[in-house]
Parts: sequence; structure tokens; C-alpha cells
Amino acid sequence: MTYSAARWRKLPQDLPASCSGLVTDLRELKDGSGFTLTELAQATAISRSSWERYLNGKQFPPRHAVQALCKAARQSEDELLARWALAEATWSGRGHTTCPGADRTSPSPLDIDVTELDGAPAGRVVGRVRRALLSVSALIDERPVGTAAGVLLLCAAMVTPAAVLYASRPTPRETGARPPVCQLRSCEGRNPRTTACEDPVTAASHTAADGTRLEIRVSPSCRAGWIRAWPAHSGFRIEITGPDAHPQSAVEARPTRNEVTTTTMIAAPRPSRLRACYFPSPGQPGRECFSGTG
Repeated sequence: MTYSAARWRKLPQDLPASCSGLVTDLRELKDGSGFTLTELAQATAISRSSWERYLNGKQFPPRHAVQALCKAARQSEDELLARWALAEATWSGRGHTTCPGADRTSPSPLDIDVTELDGAPAGRVVGRVRRALLSVSALIDERPVGTAAGVLLLCAAMVTPAAVLYASRPTPRETGARPPVCQLRSCEGRNPRTTACEDPVTAASHTAADGTRLEIRVSPSCRAGWIRAWPAHSGFRIEITGPDAHPQSAVEARPTRNEVTTTTMIAAPRPSRLRACYFPSPGQPGRECFSGTG
């Protein structure tokens, strides 16, 4: 399904201006490129579901996603990355406002009704403590000397369970972060577009004699690499090799406009030792090879 500017979902009302402005810019760049979400996922090696979250304000887009969109749309990334930096400062809490996902409305521990915590796992424990403390405070309150101590106990009974529950909550980054589905050898043969290896960096790039653009892409979290190449034309083959893994290759059998061809992944404990080779077509002998850097 192609999303046009008129069919985008309304952004969350509590999204700060710097964040909503960035998402709007990304939407406009995506619409201007003519890509559908599926085509955008193929062009950037970032899943369609991730782009849906980024472009609807559900999840803050990482820097590499902004760079990938700019590259796919053939637009300069400098201005958009400057806006991303401002929005990221807000999102991560370094700015003066917070974005969705941050706990903006978390009540003070004193504002929490402790009786409502009894249904939570931590609440069942602290609820019994509260009732015991209340009983003790009632006995102390019968004596004037113990009144102050009773007040302190009551305060502790209210604050402690709320603090325990609040501290046990995962942070937004903890809930939003996804561990990689594979690493090193376990990534071999997997499609980078359908894994959680969505933090790629370009280790090396090369433009072939016929104009085909090639990149060695590496995911630091998955410690795996692959080649992506575009534009597609019938018959070409790409192959990635390394001393620590089995070669992985892909053949473009039929050309498609704006299509990006990728190999499956290869283990990359040392990205600088990856080697990419491009074979133009069966009718054109020879190959062009280049290696990773760093």
C-alpha cells in the first residue's frame, strides 16, 4: 500500500515540536521519493514494520535510518541529520521536553494509592508491610510520645511500595530495544532485511564500470555483513567472502526499477577482512572486487 501525504496517520498530540518536525520531514522525503513502504524497506535494508513505526511517531528513528532514507531518495543528509540531532536530544531526555515513550506523567510516589498496588506482584508484598505498619502506628498513636514515630511509619508505608514499583518499571529504551536475532555464524545465510540487524554501517563502497553501486554493509550488534547493490540489471552476480565464514552470493535474474539486491549475511568478526566481488553478467567475463575498511 502506498502512503501519500493525505493518508498519513495523525501524529501523537503529545509529540514535541522537534520530534514531530523530524517525522514530518521524513514523511515528505519518503513521499517525494515515490517509494512505497515495501520498496523503501528494500532500498534501505530496514524492515517495513520499522519504517511504519518511525513514520508514525511510534518509535524514534535511528541515525542510520535517516541516512539510509536520504541515500535512497538521493537527497543530501546534512540538513536532515542536524534536525535529527535536535530531536534525538529531546527524545533521549537531554532537551527540555520529552517525547512519547518517556515517562512524562509518572506520578510522585506520594500520589499513588497503595491499595491499588495489591494486584501487582510487588504490591502483594508491600501491601502486607503497609498493613503491619499501620497496625503498629495505631498502637503508637495511643501514646503522645509515639505520635511522631507513627507519622513517620505511615509515610514510609506510603512511599516504600510506590518507590519499589516505580523502580521496577523498565525504561522506554529498555522496552523499545530489540536484541539481535543472531550473531556471527548464526547469521550466515539469513536475509538482512528480515532480521533485527537494523544498525548497519557501510564498511566500504564501490561503483562498477557499468555504473552499478555496491556497498559492504556491517551490523555491529549482529557482527555480520552483506553486500547490497543497485540499480538492478539482469544477470549480474555479487558475492561476499571472508576468512571466518562461508561465501554468500546473490544473482539478479530480472531487473526491477529502484530495486536493491542484497546477499544473505556472512559472519564478520573482522569487517576489514570482508571482500566483495561483482560479476557483471554471464556474457561479460571478469569481475570487480573490493575489501572492507575498519
